[in-house]
Amino acid sequence: MTLIPGNRGRPGSAEWIMEGSTRRYETALETAERQVVEAEQRRARQIKLITGLEEGGEVQAQARQVLAEIDRTLAMALSYRSFLRSLEDL
Repeated sequence: MTLIPGNRGRPGSAEWIMEGSTRRYETALETAERQVVEAEQRRARQIKLITGLEEGGEVQAQARQVLAEIDRTLAMALSYRSFLRSLEDL
């Protein structure tokens, strides 16, 4: 279970996460790392789904559009993670 306060995604913000019975705050960088992993997993699932669809069909075309959106989201997540990593070097 993840409980998220209002500052989600802002540098220096934290998300409250529960690991078993332990509660702790997730740093912005940890959130970004998790979001990249999740986006990569969504991308892999979508590619697998596309390969199982009829080649050239309307459903496959729509699935490819979803993949393109996942790719854009992943690119933003990677960029944000890089930004947060660069702040650590200051």
